[in-house]
Amino acid sequence: MKRRWTVTICAAMVLLLIAGCMGGGNGGGGEGEGAGQGEGTQGVVSFSAFAPQLVRIENMDTNLFTKYVEETVGIDIQWVLAPSEGANERKQLLLASGDYPDVFIHGDLTKEEQLKYGQQGVLIPLNDLIEQYGPNIKNTMDMIEEYTSEITAPDGNIYALPQVNECYHCMFSQKMWINAAWLEALGMSMPTTTEEFYQVLKAFKEKDPNGNGVADEIPLSGFQNSWHGNIDGFLMNAFIYNNSEDYFTLENGKVDIAANKEQWREGLRYLNKLYAEGLIDPAAFTQDEDALKQIANNANAPILGAYAAGHVAMGVQLLEDNNHADYHVVPPLKGPDGTQLAAYYPSIGRGQFAITNKATEEQRIAAIKLADLMATEEATIFSVFGPEGDYWRPSEAGEIDFHGRPAKYTNVKEFSTVTTWNVSWDQLGPSVRTSEFRESFATPEDEFSIDGYEKRLFLATQLYEPHKPAEVYPLNIFMDPADAQESNRLRTTINDYIQEHLALFVTGNRNLDTDWDAYVKGLDGLGLEQYLAIYQKAYDALPK
Repeated sequence: MKRRWTVTICAAMVLLLIAGCMGGGNGGGGEGEGAGQGEGTQGVVSFSAFAPQLVRIENMDTNLFTKYVEETVGIDIQWVLAPSEGANERKQLLLASGDYPDVFIHGDLTKEEQLKYGQQGVLIPLNDLIEQYGPNIKNTMDMIEEYTSEITAPDGNIYALPQVNECYHCMFSQKMWINAAWLEALGMSMPTTTEEFYQVLKAFKEKDPNGNGVADEIPLSGFQNSWHGNIDGFLMNAFIYNNSEDYFTLENGKVDIAANKEQWREGLRYLNKLYAEGLIDPAAFTQDEDALKQIANNANAPILGAYAAGHVAMGVQLLEDNNHADYHVVPPLKGPDGTQLAAYYPSIGRGQFAITNKATEEQRIAAIKLADLMATEEATIFSVFGPEGDYWRPSEAGEIDFHGRPAKYTNVKEFSTVTTWNVSWDQLGPSVRTSEFRESFATPEDEFSIDGYEKRLFLATQLYEPHKPAEVYPLNIFMDPADAQESNRLRTTINDYIQEHLALFVTGNRNLDTDWDAYVKGLDGLGLEQYLAIYQKAYDALPK
């Protein structure tokens, strides 16, 4: 039986205190030290590797994809597992205490962590290993335009490899959905401007579009603390760019913030108008996703006109016998001055795969070969869907993909509803799902069928992509470790201030004429100038 590293929180805290007394640094010894010195059967390289233990994966040791990569590469993975809900905290404790493993297979490493531990020598540069043993990783660099710049630190080193998931609808996920059946019942068209959207919501409130004779319609709602349920996220883009993450704008390489601009005030004025006329559900500023679902799936009659969400099923359920097909995407609206934007979220996330200084040269080569294998399409489909047959198969003649071409793969049955399995890593690790790969799966002709849901989101997103700004500040950026702590503090304070006052202005608890100047002054007083300077410095340091 494989040994499994178990590091308790108490033990980790003791080690953390010891490491602090010793001055930190690498903590866990120099190159080649630590558990997993390449022991194992002849010709098999063993190393320890960190990953979260996902709830529905039965056993990472006996997992079919684990067996596949071990046999293909000639390795023996000694798992260092942490419960998924506490994986980030466990990772931080391991790194800080010096008790980290040879490899991180799914470390969710921030840019700050990559640079900090890379400069300390804990994470080794992968550049030379990729050059010698990573042909498929190099192919990914060639295929995806921003890949290399996203993973290369300012010192020129690559300390971690991300998971690539070019989920098209995720890249433009700040969407609005509307009851098209109500539009038809009222003889109205899909709104294209903020004024038209206002008129539609007003009609939803006043003209009984569900036909039950009761004024029970909720024109517009949303939710908080989940994927793009905030209504301001979509609507403010008709006035000024807003990704609801950092509020940054970028023009000619200059970093600025949207939330103190006159266009932002005009957007707030529009939202305040909707709220004052009872067109926005007051609960939209406090309720969660489950509460929205209760409204969207009202048993007696449809009562929800429109809602913000990353995808439509976050509101109305996808059932064969309900009205989910009535809800269509609202294209980005054009504002009074012609602004018409869509928030963009890049597909390359945090660093997942990294090698530490505890790995021997033999282990480093074996580990990078694992990462290179995961950059292949064969390993990617196995790592997500399992082996051929159970959840996917090669497509047959007559099956078409998202673009109307002969499909390459076909899902045999839905895998996302499976509660437990042991056939794949369930999206762990540095796999590479390009848009070409994702869109090569067979899809039904009817995008409103249950099986056609991905196609439905794909077609909806095609209405958003043309409105991506010419310049977008990266959501994740390498930053000088000396600046990172201060920027994190400022970001939390500034974002909280913006969000708090957005709600106050929209609900009328602050006046946009008499209280605006004080709001802007208060934002300045939180260190906005320093905050923007830090992010400008980080942007200027990006590889050009």
